[in-house]
Amino acid sequence: MNIVPITSAGLNAAEVSWFSALCSDDYQYLGLPDGALRSSWEHCSQIVQKSESNGFRNILCPSSYQVGQDTLSFVAGCAPITDKINMLAAIRCGEMQPIMLARSVATLDHMLKGRLTLNVISSDFPGQKEPSPYRYQRSREVVQILKQAWTQDEINFNGEIYNFEGVSTEPARPYQKNGGPLLYFGGYSPDAIELCAEHCDVYLMWPESKERSRQ
Repeated sequence: MNIVPITSAGLNAAEVSWFSALCSDDYQYLGLPDGALRSSWEHCSQIVQKSESNGFRNILCPSSYQVGQDTLSFVAGCAPITDKINMLAAIRCGEMQPIMLARSVATLDHMLKGRLTLNVISSDFPGQKEPSPYRYQRSREVVQILKQAWTQDEINFNGEIYNFEGVSTEPARPYQKNGGPLLYFGGYSPDAIELCAEHCDVYLMWPESKERSRQ
């Protein structure tokens, strides 16, 4: 399965990346689940290695509450078995306290020597149903806190959801010195597009025709 991120440089600047089926069953034929391709470390890590050998420069490692692999643990496990491909790790905003998330991401970035990118997700958690404006505000604040953690000596943030004062960022500095990993964001709602344009680097979408992409 392909994903096509379209960057802020315009529709002509596109990156075609691959997808590792961490969250659910994989399919050799569309609509026909194959038990032999069920999500597992062995199967999904082979997808990553095969994608790298075929020349892909980035691969999405999604996050879900279906049976499957934990995203950050999976990406960490792929660090020593790859050396070229970027790992596009999905982070579900609010799942982890933002400063602790900044530290985890920084550790992963060092393990991958800068081959880490992040897919920012604003989904509900299991058993919860939050209003869309709240979820996107939470993601907005998480991203702002991450950027402080990666670029400043301390975190000082006063938001609607999170408040921090004078928190040292020493353990949260990533390997990438230009502001940390690139942030990818997908979604078609006005809130999603506004958040992506304001705080993220790459607009993420599934493959579409030029005509559908313009809609």
